[in-house]
Formats: sequence, C-alpha cells, structure tokens
Amino acid sequence: ASTAHEGNVLLQRDEAIRSASLAAMTLMLAAQGMGLGSCAMSGFDAVQVARAFELSTNELPVMIVAVGYPATKNWPQKPRKALSEVLSIV
Repeated sequence: ASTAHEGNVLLQRDEAIRSASLAAMTLMLAAQGMGLGSCAMSGFDAVQVARAFELSTNELPVMIVAVGYPATKNWPQKPRKALSEVLSIV
C-alpha cells in the first residue's frame, strides 16, 4: 500500500483496509472448509487493540475474527427473504 500510493496517506489506508478485509474473508473461508464457524467483528476500540497487541504506528487493526467450533444443536439459519423481494434491477 505504501509503495503503490506513495505520498497519499488516505489511499494507503484505504488499500490496507481493503487488503486486510480480503485476508479476513480468506481466513473465514478456510475456517469454514475445516468445519469451523467464524464471525467478523467491527466496532471495537482500535486504539485499545493496538495498545494490547503493541502495534506500531503504521499497523492498523481492521477487524477481529472469532473462530471456533459451532455449538451442537445450534439454532437454524435465520429465514431470509427471496432475492426478488429485496432487489430489483431497473
């Protein structure tokens, strides 16, 4: 991100967030392939996370991913509306 967008801190940050998000998605897909459940969490205190993990000033916590084995007899998938009920292409 720093070399691709040299001199543009905002684009560097955007690229870092995009790359980290894709990495998290790949982690979650790999976990699913191993029979694990996962959940991406946002809304955390990034300053506290950075402090707890002793991140440097150029390291940005983007999301937290919880991974584990799903509980047995967990609740079923919540009902979803049909795509045609929530999307229209004009």
